[in-house]
Amino acid sequence: MKMTKKTWGVIAGSTIMIISIGGYLLWKQRKQRQTAEIQLGITSGSAKRIFQNTSGIAITEPNWKNPYDMNYIKDVKNWLKGKRMKELNPHIAVDYAKRLKTAKGKWDDKEEVVEWVFNQLQDKTQVASIAKAFYKAHNQMDMWRYLRSFLSDSELKRYVHIPVRKLPNYRLV
Repeated sequence: MKMTKKTWGVIAGSTIMIISIGGYLLWKQRKQRQTAEIQLGITSGSAKRIFQNTSGIAITEPNWKNPYDMNYIKDVKNWLKGKRMKELNPHIAVDYAKRLKTAKGKWDDKEEVVEWVFNQLQDKTQVASIAKAFYKAHNQMDMWRYLRSFLSDSELKRYVHIPVRKLPNYRLV
């Protein structure tokens, strides 16, 4: 069978049409997935963007599982939209940060100091306050990395994670 110009034209046209339809369907599926991720709040970073159903306004939801992030307080304040929340006194946060810094010893660590500090806290915003004070007071050293440098996984769980998980996300004034 001999291929004529007309046959080649039909084949080329059909190929272009099939590729165009496939590309459109892939684009549409990707767009729907992105919209669903935004609505469910599945994004990267410490905070998630979600949409309120009534107004359609995008708001940022804090990452409730990571109060060790210094930006946690800012995210919670944005979430509360002007409502006042209780915050840890900056002087107390600096004092707690100093205590955590001295908990690491050359030969013997003072895990009881870490336990005491995290048992004093009343909400997760206070954890973020200490993380921020620690960062500022100790040459931009991350509190979480510092604690990991001398506490084992089981000690971190016992003295830090378990007490922090029990705390409320924030407290209103």
